[in-house]
Amino acid sequence: MGFRYDMKDKTGQQQAIVRARDEAEKRREQEDSNEIKCSPSPRTADFEGVYFTKNNIPLLELRVSGTAMVNGPCNLKKVKIHDWLCKTGRSFIGQVKEFEVLTITSYDVLDKKLITDWKNLRREALTPENSSGHGGTIRP
Repeated sequence: MGFRYDMKDKTGQQQAIVRARDEAEKRREQEDSNEIKCSPSPRTADFEGVYFTKNNIPLLELRVSGTAMVNGPCNLKKVKIHDWLCKTGRSFIGQVKEFEVLTITSYDVLDKKLITDWKNLRREALTPENSSGHGGTIRP
């Protein structure tokens, strides 16, 4: 960090406080850039979905079928579905090894809880339509 001209007339203690605050802000920005982000994916069929990305690299697309959203026992009708998908996906995103598209069906949910292990969720075949990540970059 270079010399801050706005601090030249400040006491040593004030400068130390500002330096500590600057370092904390820099650390926060670094953590934010390494954070896994969750954002809605485009709706191309009867599902809602979210992308999980880290440093703009797609890690996972998690979808919930339209049937699951309206099925009574699933109890997802009054839920903010993208928030629910983000919360559900964060519970296992650390175990995902490569980009994949997972779909949660009505058989996988009971009263807003995922009852099927994530490893047993339906996997979609990767096609040019769903193999693109959040930034439109094609995954290898």
